[in-house]
Amino acid sequence: MRKSTGAGLGLLRGAKPLAGFIFDDEKEWRKVYPLKKQLGLFRMNGLICGRPDTIRARIAEAESVSREDAGNEVA
Repeated sequence: MRKSTGAGLGLLRGAKPLAGFIFDDEKEWRKVYPLKKQLGLFRMNGLICGRPDTIRARIAEAESVSREDAGNEVA
């Protein structure tokens, strides 16, 4: 299992560690790839990678937009 690249970089390396972070279940690793653009994931040396802070920020941004859209709906 691949985890972090080091203390200073704070990267999650590989689909399984990313799935563990995002879904709290490494078995959900296949679900990571379709989220690449939405969550700011990228490839480095052939591995899908992401920064936890970026993933959290992207999720918070999506939640914010979703709340704004819900507030603009006409009942």
